[in-house]
Amino acid sequence: MKNYIISLLLLTFVSLNAQENQKYININGTAELILPADQINFSVSIRVIAESVEESKKNNDKYIDELLTILKNTGINSNDIELTPITLGKNYEFTERERKQNGFYTQVSVSFLLKDLSKYFELTNKLSSSNNFEITSSSYIISDYELQHRTAIEKALMAAKEKTEYMAISLGVKLGDVLEIDENNDGRGYPNPFNNIIVENSQGGNISGKVTIVRSVRVKFSLD
Repeated sequence: MKNYIISLLLLTFVSLNAQENQKYININGTAELILPADQINFSVSIRVIAESVEESKKNNDKYIDELLTILKNTGINSNDIELTPITLGKNYEFTERERKQNGFYTQVSVSFLLKDLSKYFELTNKLSSSNNFEITSSSYIISDYELQHRTAIEKALMAAKEKTEYMAISLGVKLGDVLEIDENNDGRGYPNPFNNIIVENSQGGNISGKVTIVRSVRVKFSLD
């Protein structure tokens, strides 16, 4: 048993030493896709302040119904609409010296997906006609994001491979097996796409945007 343990330790030492002496090359590959957006994700906040919690909630419910009617009339499917749980409590005003209660508030956020970009101006005009709706965020997205994410990763890997091959040729070495692959996206996994907007003829109904997906990988190749 003692000889077996010694032999095992020797084999482990030899293996680690071989790994340390192994020649390798690390290469980063990056791919960028600039894609036409086909959807817009909106988030709308409804916040009502009243003298009582009951009155505040009652008015908030009424404005939610108004918003849902607008979305339905604009052709937005109910499956593409989400409401956050209700938030309510005391409303406070702040002065230089003190915090003073001023009624009660009720708040709900509604997020929805606009899939028909030709309805953009119609929708935003309806939302802006009421002081009860606040668009807190909006961003372009693409419906096939997961597929495009995969495409960007594949292109990044190919870029790393091509870069490694011409570097190996220039150095007069031969590439071996792939030892490691890492995705380099600052630990965010699926970072938010960059968005930009192109508007033609303002209220003419023509609006378009682009989404940029950037992916980077690090590939470690052995050198023979």
